[in-house]
Amino acid sequence: MRRLPCLAFIGLAVTFIAAADRPADYIEGEAIVTFKESTDIQATKKNLVARAMTMPKHFAWLSQHRRRPTALVRGKGFTTAALIAELKRDPSVETVEPNYRRWVTDFQPNDPYFSRLWALCNSGQSVNGTTGTPGADIRFPAAQSLSRPTDSNVVVAVIDTGMDCDHPDLAANVWFNPGEIPGNGVDDDGNGYVDDLYGYDFLDARADPVDSGSHGTHVAGTIAAVGNNNVGIIGAEYRAKIMALRVSNDGVTLDTASVIEALQYVALMKNRGVNIVAVNASFGGSSSSTVERAAIQAVGDVGVVFCAAAGNNGTNNDSTPVYPASYRLPNMIVVAATDQNDALASFSNYGATSVDLAAPGVNIFSTIPVTTTASVIRSATTYAAYGLTHAGTTTGLTAAIYDCGLGYPTNFPAAVSNNIALIKRGTLYFTEKVRNAMAAGAIAAIIDNNTNGNFLGTLQYPTNWIPAVSISLEDGTALRAALPTTGTVVNAFNPDGIYQYKNGTSMATPHVAAAVAFATVNFPGENATQRVQRLLAAVDLQTNLIGKVITGGRLNLLRVVDANANGLPDWWEQQYFGQTGVAPDADPDGDGVSNYGEFLAGTDPRNAASCLRATAAAAETGGFRVTWSSVPGKVYRLWYTDNLTVSWSVLQSNVAASAGATTSWLDITAAGLTQRFYRVQILPP
Repeated sequence: MRRLPCLAFIGLAVTFIAAADRPADYIEGEAIVTFKESTDIQATKKNLVARAMTMPKHFAWLSQHRRRPTALVRGKGFTTAALIAELKRDPSVETVEPNYRRWVTDFQPNDPYFSRLWALCNSGQSVNGTTGTPGADIRFPAAQSLSRPTDSNVVVAVIDTGMDCDHPDLAANVWFNPGEIPGNGVDDDGNGYVDDLYGYDFLDARADPVDSGSHGTHVAGTIAAVGNNNVGIIGAEYRAKIMALRVSNDGVTLDTASVIEALQYVALMKNRGVNIVAVNASFGGSSSSTVERAAIQAVGDVGVVFCAAAGNNGTNNDSTPVYPASYRLPNMIVVAATDQNDALASFSNYGATSVDLAAPGVNIFSTIPVTTTASVIRSATTYAAYGLTHAGTTTGLTAAIYDCGLGYPTNFPAAVSNNIALIKRGTLYFTEKVRNAMAAGAIAAIIDNNTNGNFLGTLQYPTNWIPAVSISLEDGTALRAALPTTGTVVNAFNPDGIYQYKNGTSMATPHVAAAVAFATVNFPGENATQRVQRLLAAVDLQTNLIGKVITGGRLNLLRVVDANANGLPDWWEQQYFGQTGVAPDADPDGDGVSNYGEFLAGTDPRNAASCLRATAAAAETGGFRVTWSSVPGKVYRLWYTDNLTVSWSVLQSNVAASAGATTSWLDITAAGLTQRFYRVQILPP
């Protein structure tokens, strides 16, 4: 792994939903009920129906875990107050509370465009005219240089507005459920959720957790945007996978019933072997929920850390609690926001006894959902179109258009191969229509409506779909009347419009969730409590945060991996010496290579035979072959000179280690020479 430079991008402005614009604190006519332990759930459902009530959600796993049936109850014609009053008269009810709303906690930035990802690497650069403070960041490059090499399988669950699983800077890091078969409409893994490939939409009870706004996608990018891919940005733990748990259908509000079900899903999947290490909860509200608290405790019981945003009211959580941040459970980390000068953000909540630490939360650049511009062009006529969600993109595919009926396999003529399929809406799912078009060899699909106007459709899950767009009934009729004809399908996105800067404790919290994943990668044997302790002990103390947060500091990834700041990662010292605090310049095995050099080379500091050294150099046909001891996963640079009295030159850089114990390189520039000197350099991670 290379040392990671600061990344810089431009983004757009967003709108903050001010407290005065918010609707009621709860969902009218709904309540979350905990019944007494002896309650029969089926009999209770019947009883509720007789009283003009229903039970749309039963939290089965949480009920079993708490040994008390717990459910969402909805009353027909009831206000929330009347529903609660009626339920409190039921002798089988232990507690009843409103289904509280939660709000995402991003904040309106005053300056819409910024040019640096300062939170990961702050050199004091100017950000939109404001000079930052060098080192006022989470020490990302230095931390990554000491990180354990790994093929990580750590997962962070993001409970939010959803996520764009197709985003080019996120797609490779989206968690995939191996127990599900895509798009077959079957609950293959028997967990109670059909086709939950990448997570689930708990508000609308569907498989696709597509973002209802942009908040969840932004949070996900801060945690685990794909790194070193020459695209966009890099996440603070870019080796993690994101489980997308959608609990909002308007991009702003959440309800506790959906959050509870999402937490129940986290616990369920953790118990099934998914290595979920953290939940990111970048939302909050003013009301406490006993069941939400119990659900957070439940994920803690199975070893998951819950990272919560402190809130954006600029108030003291010690005296004015915000939930879920103020539950103060052992598996929770509550996060305030700082700016690029390590000052507490003006909007950030705080609390000397209720907020744990701060993390960067101002001008945070991250991913937002991809939007496409779609059209169908025939001759001089352009038909307005919508790209189907998850469909492939193109700036323009031109080919012959063929009528393919309703999209049944038998409706596709052989000539549609390498051409465009025109399919009527109806009867089959869009996934079936487009899948059948692909099987017939079509390079794009147009689906025309069966009623007036156009429509928005989805292919349900990300995969290598062909471009597929929808058009209106009227345009479809005109296009069919023009057949046979040639046309162009466009479903293009603007790569500059898929990132944005946001402010808020929502943006600070994912840095901490990523840090939990980073700690897990480096110290996989630690439990959730130890990870919380490790992060809180690793902060950079800041004078202006003392008395504002419990630790008095801002997140520092470097101290997570190197607590004693000796330049050697703690996991490496423990692995080879059983303790930390080893001298980096010492050479305990006497092979001439320091402990730090052995760490960089990936060799054993206790074994003199294990070190980076040239092992062979021999002439062969076409040049001179140099061989050296190597470690899989390491990268080397090979230097040469023909005269030791002159400077060295690079022969080859970025030579990846072979699978075995040695690596070699054939120097074809040495053909015919009688003398050449070589040296091998390990490239830093």
